[in-house]
Amino acid sequence: MLAIDFSHFTKISEHRILIRCKEALAHLLGRRAVFAISIVCLVLQASAQDSLRQPFFRSPWGRALQSAAIPGLGQAAQGDWLRGGLFLAGEAFLALDAFHFWDNQYQRVSSDAAGRRYDRDTAYGLAVWYSLGALFAAADAGYGSSRWRETRPTMAALRSIFFPGWGQLANGRRWKAAGMFALQTGFAFGAFTQHERFLYHDGRGESADASFFKNDRNRLIWWSVGIAIFSAADAFVDCHLRDWNVSEKLSLGPAYFPKPNAWGLGLRLSFSQSDTRIRLRRIGCSQ
Repeated sequence: MLAIDFSHFTKISEHRILIRCKEALAHLLGRRAVFAISIVCLVLQASAQDSLRQPFFRSPWGRALQSAAIPGLGQAAQGDWLRGGLFLAGEAFLALDAFHFWDNQYQRVSSDAAGRRYDRDTAYGLAVWYSLGALFAAADAGYGSSRWRETRPTMAALRSIFFPGWGQLANGRRWKAAGMFALQTGFAFGAFTQHERFLYHDGRGESADASFFKNDRNRLIWWSVGIAIFSAADAFVDCHLRDWNVSEKLSLGPAYFPKPNAWGLGLRLSFSQSDTRIRLRRIGCSQ
């Protein structure tokens, strides 16, 4: 009886299959390695090209994110320590004040519902003001590290209406933008505070005080609307006249008027002694 041992052939077959699998795997890995190396080369080439540009945290968006995380950090990173310090101090004051009112509501007696509501709502208002300040600080840092400027006066005005000081930032007037932001948000928060005081005294049945704060609230609301319109008009005019060749000797600023004994805006045109001499020589006079 013929007996055939297939174990040897089985070992040979397994060995050949294993070799084939290793060859196929090596081929596949080789192609993947080539693909991976190609991707790495492309990434290195792109990073080499991007190295000629500014790093992300030195870009406008990077500066904006820095100031959004820590108020004033983006300005300080640009070397403007005074501006960064002002943002940090202002935001710290709002945060501490909000915490004070939030904690103070729990110090009141439980029966003083009007007082607890006043403290809680004031803390909410300060938190909103802090958030708006953080957004403005981020926008200020972004525009401060960017050369882009708004060229459409209508869009500059709409920006100022949508967010306090945005139109001035887009025009490159950063200090004016900070002033407009503080002015608009300050009057708006003042109106909010007077409304909360009206609710507080009205809840306690103090009609005389409630009427006073109600009228003061309405007056501040009208002032806020007027300042918003002025801010939009300022952004519109500033954007429209930015390309005009206006002499540095012509300036618009606060001025004192002795006759009515009041302060207002004055248009100043300054001349130096050399300018006077040149003007006199042109008209044939001698000094």
